Amino acid sequence: MRKEAMIMDIIESCTQELKGVLGRQIEKDTIDGPYTSEDFQKWENYFKEKGLYKEIAEKEIAEQNIPALCEFIYTLSQYFSALAYYMLSKILFGILTLKFAGTEKQNELYLDKLVEGDLFATFASKELESGFEIKRMESIARKEGDSWVINGAKEAVVCTQDTDLFLMLGKIEFPFQEKRQYGLFLLEKGSTAINVSYNENVKTESPLRMANLTIEDMVVGEDQFLGSLQNQYDVFNEVLDLWNLFLSALLLGIARGAFDQGLNHALKTNRFGQRFMDAPYIQQQFAQYKIELEVTEHYFFHSIHQFQLSTIQVTQLKFKSMTVSDEIINGVLGVFGLATLPPDNALRRFKMMSESVKFVGETSDFHLKKISKEWAK
Repeated sequence: MRKEAMIMDIIESCTQELKGVLGRQIEKDTIDGPYTSEDFQKWENYFKEKGLYKEIAEKEIAEQNIPALCEFIYTLSQYFSALAYYMLSKILFGILTLKFAGTEKQNELYLDKLVEGDLFATFASKELESGFEIKRMESIARKEGDSWVINGAKEAVVCTQDTDLFLMLGKIEFPFQEKRQYGLFLLEKGSTAINVSYNENVKTESPLRMANLTIEDMVVGEDQFLGSLQNQYDVFNEVLDLWNLFLSALLLGIARGAFDQGLNHALKTNRFGQRFMDAPYIQQQFAQYKIELEVTEHYFFHSIHQFQLSTIQVTQLKFKSMTVSDEIINGVLGVFGLATLPPDNALRRFKMMSESVKFVGETSDFHLKKISKEWAK
């Protein structure tokens, strides 16, 4: 992570707004009733027009700035978890990755589209037969002259149905290669060489979709290769560490939103003539969840203010956040049972998004951490 210090005023101001009037406005749109694609676009445009993407693209991301980004994601995910994940992926796999390792040409090709346009950035790694095992990976980029020829397939890629930039991981082969190497490629959807098939069985209320990719004889130049053969391991670890931190913030925010909504529901809902919160068991459960959530939140925000967290530390934060969010979200839903929740209740959406995010989190953390270890050999 960069060491230069620079205050990110827009991100911090957006976070403060979310804690006040802005959060109540989003809550009214997305929690009081079922949100629509128009709601998603409305609020994504709001933050874009505030200059949030632009600030991240233009300023140095310093060690001191990471907590501000984490707090923004944590706060937004309490009100609009799908949008928070969308912005997390776009910021990390797009804007920040280009800042870490992108060439001047790559920034010219993609940065404006990410900042001003509708380009969404996402990660493509998992394969049908090999899963996340890098040694069995079958997606291959062969160096032929000044170009790369890519063939392979990826599954369970979180993307949209519009414009996407895939950060694809694959084996690289080139003349006189002495050892196995791997590369990250920037591949923009729309090429006839990339076939995208969406999983229509996965229902979602946001623009995010789960898809499989098939890449056949795709010819790309050096402008699509991220970083260099010499710094691939460093680029991968820097992106992975930030992913762990941001995903931790997202999961904790979702858990906080689910807990607060669940508590409010328990205080207002009667069952068999008794208010939910009057039952000792319910009081005990919410007291337990409150303590566990607050302890984890305190640990997380205390940790991210420490100087230069190690990969092990940020991985521990992610797993702790996953455990607590899973317990609280499923526990709160279990207290009521889905039958007692109205169809548009926010807890349903928090549960669905949490399950989706945890799946993606495993993709980019647990399994890919193994990849990074193998990469260093």
